[in-house]
Amino acid sequence: MSVTSEVLNDEVKVMIDGNFDIGCYEDFNAVVTQNMGGQRVFVIDLSRTTYLDSSALGMLLLLREKVGGDTSRMRLVNVSESVLKVLKMAKFDMLFSIN
Repeated sequence: MSVTSEVLNDEVKVMIDGNFDIGCYEDFNAVVTQNMGGQRVFVIDLSRTTYLDSSALGMLLLLREKVGGDTSRMRLVNVSESVLKVLKMAKFDMLFSIN
């Protein structure tokens, strides 16, 4: 598992490779913290995410709150069918833009 990011203008792309679980917390938090500020858009790329658990859902919710809650500019992209199933069961499709 690894968490990396790249910044292009006002967009922060966060890529999660492998399992998105409690083991990612420190890296995910570090990426978020170093990229906070301004009107940045967070794009969470889940194309290489093979699994996510409740701690990952919690991290996504915390990020959503940090970047504005209901008015946050955040989206989840490149979501696999298995990950999408978990997100939909948790009703995250009602909270996030998912592509």
